[in-house]
Amino acid sequence: PEAGPIAKGFDHNVGGYQAMPHVHFSPYNSPAMNNGPDGEYLTDRFTDEAIQFIQSNRDRPFFLYLAHWALHTPIQAKADKIAVYERAGHPNPPYAAMIESVDESVGRVMQNLDDLGLSDNTLIIFSADHGGVANITDLSPLRGGKGSLYEGGIRVSTCVTWPEVIKPGSSCDTPLTSVDLLPTFAEIADAQLPKNQPVDGRSFLPLLKGKKELDERAIFWHYPLYLTGSGAGKVKPVHGTIEPYWRAVPATVMRKGDWKIFYFYEDKSVELYDVKNDISEKKNLTTEQTERTATMKKELLTWVKNTKAPTPDKLNPKFGRTSETAPVGKRQKAP
Repeated sequence: PEAGPIAKGFDHNVGGYQAMPHVHFSPYNSPAMNNGPDGEYLTDRFTDEAIQFIQSNRDRPFFLYLAHWALHTPIQAKADKIAVYERAGHPNPPYAAMIESVDESVGRVMQNLDDLGLSDNTLIIFSADHGGVANITDLSPLRGGKGSLYEGGIRVSTCVTWPEVIKPGSSCDTPLTSVDLLPTFAEIADAQLPKNQPVDGRSFLPLLKGKKELDERAIFWHYPLYLTGSGAGKVKPVHGTIEPYWRAVPATVMRKGDWKIFYFYEDKSVELYDVKNDISEKKNLTTEQTERTATMKKELLTWVKNTKAPTPDKLNPKFGRTSETAPVGKRQKAP
């Protein structure tokens, strides 16, 4: 509870207490939500609760964070929807059926706003926290998947609607990150940002109002851990079989403009990609772009130092790189 939504400032919480669901059908046996009727679908339940919240707060400003557990494993969907995709020959009918249920949820929430006359003055952001699991869904041409710092793990599409502000049919290619949400919402609500913690993000309200770009800045991802699982095709253990690959290894990543640099702590190797012209991150440009690599590496390591980001300082004896994927250093033996 001390780490849950209520402790973080939310006034109301339904279902938020852990990172993933045990099941997608009732009984849920959740300490943060009562069970529904047997067989109730979790995505529908969250949608019902969201609509009830909107209706209860229709006469005042409100903030609703609807974080569906679909499409997280276990992959479970309604039988009638699965049957439709089976008949259509879909390669993963249960996964497709889960997507349809989330799609229906978004439609129901937006319809409720329409019915209450709130749509024009309501900002809706639909996004995801990471890419899909590579062995469940096709992420091509992106490299890697959930858990990876390659584009397949961190690049997600985001859709925004705000009829009184955003021009219909417009698009924007400026990279944003989830830490930008807090300052954006604060500016929109004319609220004060917290003074007892750093705010790493930047408001993207100007983009919503039609500005093409924000001032250039660096965006960082820091992951000082190991994450097993197939799909990344990046590294493998020293001992045993090739599978499972590590999806992620201790690393910091920085993107600035169209350039993205990786710094790996195991062997202090570096990778540099032009993600505008090489979205699949196939060509490591460190040797062709030596000056840019040095400058970006210095900025990355300065950020790590200034933020006091935790970093590993000892080599892992059970880890080693595979030479069959990316040229990321020349470790000759396990440390």
